[in-house]
Amino acid sequence: MIAAELEDRVETTIQPTVAQETRFNGGVAPQVANHYAAILTAGELPDNARILDLGCGFGRIAMALARRLGPDVDYTGLDPNADGIAWAQQNITPRHPNFRFRRIDVKSKPYNPDGTEDGVSFRFPFDDASLDLVFMISVLTHVDLPTVETYAHEAARVLKPSGRLVTTIFLLDAEVDQLLAAGKGHFALKYQEGESRVENRANPELVIAHPRARVLEIMDKAGFAKTLVVTGHWSGRPSALPMDFQDLLIAGHDPQAIAAPEDRSALPSLPMNPAQAAIHARVIALTRGDAERVSQFITWSTILALNAFWWQCDGLNLSLKEGSSADPGPPDLRFDALQRLGLAQIRPNGGSVGTVFHRLDDAAMIALLIRAGRVSSRSTLFDALVEAAANGLRVLDAINTGIAPVLQDADGRETAVEIPSWA
Repeated sequence: MIAAELEDRVETTIQPTVAQETRFNGGVAPQVANHYAAILTAGELPDNARILDLGCGFGRIAMALARRLGPDVDYTGLDPNADGIAWAQQNITPRHPNFRFRRIDVKSKPYNPDGTEDGVSFRFPFDDASLDLVFMISVLTHVDLPTVETYAHEAARVLKPSGRLVTTIFLLDAEVDQLLAAGKGHFALKYQEGESRVENRANPELVIAHPRARVLEIMDKAGFAKTLVVTGHWSGRPSALPMDFQDLLIAGHDPQAIAAPEDRSALPSLPMNPAQAAIHARVIALTRGDAERVSQFITWSTILALNAFWWQCDGLNLSLKEGSSADPGPPDLRFDALQRLGLAQIRPNGGSVGTVFHRLDDAAMIALLIRAGRVSSRSTLFDALVEAAANGLRVLDAINTGIAPVLQDADGRETAVEIPSWA
């Protein structure tokens, strides 16, 4: 959940421009790097591990790994984009000499349209059984199935017997087909491209999904003894965390070394004061401790808190009092932490939100919090999430006693507002 994603956030003085982040990653989301760094370092990595990051971009995951791994690790990042590699060489390697970056001339329509080598013929520049970890994040989501096969075989070749491959991908199966047909997925993927499906027929590399059964067959033939699949929510399937967007493959030669990422708590593991602990206890009681329901409540309460905060900034109080009053009195909800985050100015449309409830999706909410988080401390982010949970509980208490929340201006005039159900 959001809190679990924010708890690992670490300040860094190395920051690419927003334009660079948008070009490589589709937006500004540094927390994605922490999310994958946590997965990549969850297994047994030796102190002198040799690591390949294929499709490293400007090194956003490398920066997160450099804060987690020691100086004896040997990291190599490969990417076809000259600008990204140049930025990483100039900004990351001087601070972390064991993190090196090289450009490869593999053809990629979005990043290297004039490349001289096709992905299907590319060979990883490493000896057999020489690497402890190979990862490819947002790479197989942009290449055709023959290239997936090449990269899988190459990863299997260069990995040690105890090594792991971690990669993201979009996988198709019968359930995904139904979800996409019902319009519940993030993409439509209407166009067939061989055995795979693409979002844009004119530029198939933008988004491409592959048959699950075929990909698992490729992994088996590549020589992996075990391939684990962790589904993401890109297709409309539920997932534990907003960052689990793409499907995830974890594979290796040793079945004992391959395990799913551990479940992450829906609330951060920062120390809680008695008031915060009481709120946490109420959330656990409300959800019966079920991780998915806790995640749903935190998501709902955070979206609710953001909306109510924006209304309050525009002079509208989300009133939980029974009956109308010419004297609205003090606000029923508090937003001290959201105020400290500067979210009064960070809004979905950049201006007034009116009286409509903005149903932010996970990605939009994460983007808002991360934009604020770039200039905020971890404790402030934690306080904001606990504050949101407290406000959500107050709203639920009012609704459960038969009070319909309304928007009330300074003169006591009321406007009905629809608050979506959390469960």
